[in-house]
Amino acid sequence: MDKKGEQNLREFTRIPINVRVEVKTGEISFNATKTVDLSMKGVSLIADQTLPVDTECAVAIFLGNGDLGITIDVKGKVKRSIESGMAIEFTEIDLDSYEYLQNLLMHNSHTVHDVVEEEIHSHLGLKRRT
Repeated sequence: MDKKGEQNLREFTRIPINVRVEVKTGEISFNATKTVDLSMKGVSLIADQTLPVDTECAVAIFLGNGDLGITIDVKGKVKRSIESGMAIEFTEIDLDSYEYLQNLLMHNSHTVHDVVEEEIHSHLGLKRRT
């Protein structure tokens, strides 16, 4: 339940964070103007260019500056697309990127640390445990 007593149906906590994100598919490559939020399941971003719903893409999330920073590489699929931006659901992530993303979310979430940790442990990677 959230603060208003309504059940939160999201699988993962979202964090409002503005990081550099690059989206690639085929010959198309562009940077997001701004990220709206990020979770273990995906990213919502504002961009001058968008892709149609269900487009598969590669997403690079850059943390830090230039060569000294960390890059989280994921594969995803566009789940929502509007004129000013889109939401991309993550479909594949390598182990290193998964750990970086997990740590980023745990250390930047306004949610209780234990809640975020439980969300992560209730999943096998990006998939919910059955």
